[in-house]
Amino acid sequence: MVPDGSLDAARLTGALVRWFSELTHQGMFATDRDLRVILWNRWMEVHSERAASEVLGRPLIELYPDVSVRGLDQYYRDALSGRISVMSHGLHRHVLRLPPTNRDLGFHEMPQSGRIGPLSEGESVIGTVTTLEDISDRLASEAQLRKQIEVQQMARVTAENALRAKDEFLSTVSHEIRNPLNAVLGWTRILISRKDVDAEMLARALRVIDRNATAQVRMIDDLLDVARIASGKLRLEMQPVDLLAVTLAAIDVIGPSAKVKQIEIRTRLDPRTSRVLGDQHRLQQVVWNLLSNAVKFTDAGGRVEVRVSPAGNQTQLVVTDTGRGISPEFLPFVFERFRQSDASSTRRYGGLGLGLALVKHLVEAHGGTVAVASPGRDMGTTFTISLPLLPLVTSAKS
Repeated sequence: MVPDGSLDAARLTGALVRWFSELTHQGMFATDRDLRVILWNRWMEVHSERAASEVLGRPLIELYPDVSVRGLDQYYRDALSGRISVMSHGLHRHVLRLPPTNRDLGFHEMPQSGRIGPLSEGESVIGTVTTLEDISDRLASEAQLRKQIEVQQMARVTAENALRAKDEFLSTVSHEIRNPLNAVLGWTRILISRKDVDAEMLARALRVIDRNATAQVRMIDDLLDVARIASGKLRLEMQPVDLLAVTLAAIDVIGPSAKVKQIEIRTRLDPRTSRVLGDQHRLQQVVWNLLSNAVKFTDAGGRVEVRVSPAGNQTQLVVTDTGRGISPEFLPFVFERFRQSDASSTRRYGGLGLGLALVKHLVEAHGGTVAVASPGRDMGTTFTISLPLLPLVTSAKS
């Protein structure tokens, strides 16, 4: 028996309508020439939160007045004239105002792309067909990709800055170590080459050699400390420490350098200050580094003030100078290794730039904190160190 062609066509039409209605990965709806909804597939029901029975037979503009407000009704008039319009998220953001499926994107409605075209029967246009696609996942993937690219770019910039800082640091190390070495070698050769050396020249030579050798030893000690910190091998011998005595000892060491520059060192040491638990040698290194830094960056005739006092459950050491200050741009990097505000070979102030990095690590190793403040260039600097008080030990009686 030969199948009826008209019956096959009807079955095919019905199957296609059911297929489009149940299509779940894409929105699809159709209207008649008066833009009344005649088909509303399952995807549209889910994402519009409106059942097909609620919208069928109703004008699209009544259901979604925003279509007319945004001028998209023109695309439907074009479709009734036989033209097809492609809707992109970049230009139109969305076709219908539907609830968002990914709120992390920050949109108040679902981002969409779409297509509005004619619904034809033979040569006649009998309505319109609209297809919608939710592009939230694509935008989320693109946002994640952009984020990854930005992270990679930031990591590359950070790595490049670190490499540049290390290169500058190596150049600084070479320069700083060579200077005292040249002085030591120069005066040593003078003493060796001369048969008769008077007492005054000998004393001067020995002072120069001692001063430069000491400076070189200090630089090497800083380098070794940095290496110990990086490898986790820096050890602290913890014991009760009188921070007042440690501060006075550091002032005694730095005093001659300050006197040469005619820098006044003022002290405000509160005798009520309690002891702290720490490594006396390392805490003296911290105070000396801060004082040395203050004296180095303070011009002749300036002032350095050292204050030690209780501060709640902590002991506070504050070093304030009237020196060169720190620019706002460099302030966040003060305690970083291999960073100097002026790393050029013609910089005015010497040193490896490791002192403050060591200060930060040593203070934090003692359970304390260090902070820096400066109003700006040529306006002085204040370093504040806070250390926890020595814990009270009580013995229970049996």
